Amino acid sequence: MNKTLIQNEKAIVNLKFKTTLPLEDLEKISSERKRILKKTRGLVSLHCYVNEETKTFGGIFMFEDIRFANQYLENFLTEGMGPKYGIIAKTLKIDIGAVKYKIDGENLDSYGNIME
Repeated sequence: MNKTLIQNEKAIVNLKFKTTLPLEDLEKISSERKRILKKTRGLVSLHCYVNEETKTFGGIFMFEDIRFANQYLENFLTEGMGPKYGIIAKTLKIDIGAVKYKIDGENLDSYGNIME
């Protein structure tokens, strides 16, 4: 593979984990971090998700390229985010991949808003 091409492709990071914290605490922490996350270098978008039954929490991040994705993950792991989120270490899963194509649903307008 062409290394230059990979570095120029948008990158997706799926980060998920189980937590010892109640959902309310996770929501509070996430809300407090929104301002910081918005300023994350290279971050295009972030979708957070939760499965209340399994106490699984996660985020799907899109970055401008793989370099920014790696920088974010490096900071996430070295800044001690695990304890803040109550991450159960053996449940932390991180997948990284390059975006190959995008499909927009027919229910979205040109601005990404849901049409009624």
